[in-house]
Amino acid sequence: MARLKTVLHVHTNYSADANVSPEELVATAHRQGVDCVAVTDHNVIDGALAVRAAADGLRVVVGEEIATAEGHLLGLFLSHTVPPRLPAEETIERIRDQGGLVFAPHPFACLCDNSLGRTVQRLAPLLDAVEIHNAQNPFWWENTRAACFARRHDLIPYVGADAHVRGYLAESYQMMPDFDGPQSFLAALRQAEFSRGRFGLRYIGVMAARQLWKQVVGRPLGGFGANVPRENGANGAIARRSVACRAQVG
Repeated sequence: MARLKTVLHVHTNYSADANVSPEELVATAHRQGVDCVAVTDHNVIDGALAVRAAADGLRVVVGEEIATAEGHLLGLFLSHTVPPRLPAEETIERIRDQGGLVFAPHPFACLCDNSLGRTVQRLAPLLDAVEIHNAQNPFWWENTRAACFARRHDLIPYVGADAHVRGYLAESYQMMPDFDGPQSFLAALRQAEFSRGRFGLRYIGVMAARQLWKQVVGRPLGGFGANVPRENGANGAIARRSVACRAQVG
């Protein structure tokens, strides 16, 4: 049976803290032998749709990293955007209404203002999967704690790249069977083999420079968030407010 090299938790420049265009993401995926990506930009599915339009044979799962009132959740297999800043349970309900899956990204990342933290304990019965390794997490115990949580609650584990910078993608990925929909995807993920890499110093330096530039100059570093709407309202100002992770986990 064919197995897909699958990268989950990927950002494009439809996120304010990423500089990867949809076309660049597709090119990087082909160059790194990636078969499938789950694109999860902050509070929009537009980036995922743009990657799917440019896919050139790449499998694309349309997703969103949603800033709930209590921390970030990933919705996968979405057909429309779930609005941010809703209670976590309502966010999950809106994902389910689309037939989507609910994943908990970097639940215990201590340098990220938007991790679920203790809230994930309450949400455990409502989750499909937990990110047990994030390629941006700087501390090993963040991933270890997430893996223990997934085992304790019998939740499907996955590894997330959380890629934000052009040219970087498959530092963490899973090799998994083919799938044909959300439930088939979960079944395939249960059989996945993980590659748990980390982004290096150059990647971290780019993310740190982005954060410093924004704080000092007051505008995005070139290319970051290029496709985020700049007008006030809907996803523009909200998306920019939702990514204050201090240059670490998105």
